Amino acid sequence: MIGWLKGLVRVRDALRGEVVLDVGGVGYLVTVSWQTLGDVPEVEQPCQLWVHTHVREEALQLFGFSSTAERDVFRLLTGVPQVGPKLAVAVLGGFPLPELLAAIAGGERATLERIPGVGKRTAERILLDLKDKVGVLLEALPAAQGPAPAAEATSGDDQLRDEARLVLVSLGWKAKAVDAALETALAASEGSESLDALVRRALAQLMAR
Repeated sequence: MIGWLKGLVRVRDALRGEVVLDVGGVGYLVTVSWQTLGDVPEVEQPCQLWVHTHVREEALQLFGFSSTAERDVFRLLTGVPQVGPKLAVAVLGGFPLPELLAAIAGGERATLERIPGVGKRTAERILLDLKDKVGVLLEALPAAQGPAPAAEATSGDDQLRDEARLVLVSLGWKAKAVDAALETALAASEGSESLDALVRRALAQLMAR
């Protein structure tokens, strides 16, 4: 099983949530959450990811994480009935890890239901299975985490808005809500904004609704 990869970024696809790492001339396709994608540098830059290898009859799929803590939470989530790897990645992408763990530990069902794909029953199941398990992980997180490295800025507000809209809609958010969140996020930005930064701002707006 593959547990860790270090190589050069060949593809960084925000829309699909995928990264291709060139490790010794072999390109590994790795699925990542939006939170981890924000920590992945631009193409041709070195990158390392902790990996969970998911094996199915017809395929072998790699999921990458910027920290072992995020990988641990992914594994906990996929142990919950009706939560597969795809939904687990969506849950991880909805919030920064400390906020997600705090919501689970605090039994905040409504908070989890804001994540696209997570309905009432799924949220209740996650809380029932994980509420008493995430406390140790939450306490082990660094007290303060620095901001993720910014991606290269994209020129033009219209182009940036369109790219951010595609990413957020692909994550499952309704187009109307995305447009309103992007308007607020762009109004609050100062000068040139990267795609990662804009999506993070808009996600914060969407989660606060």
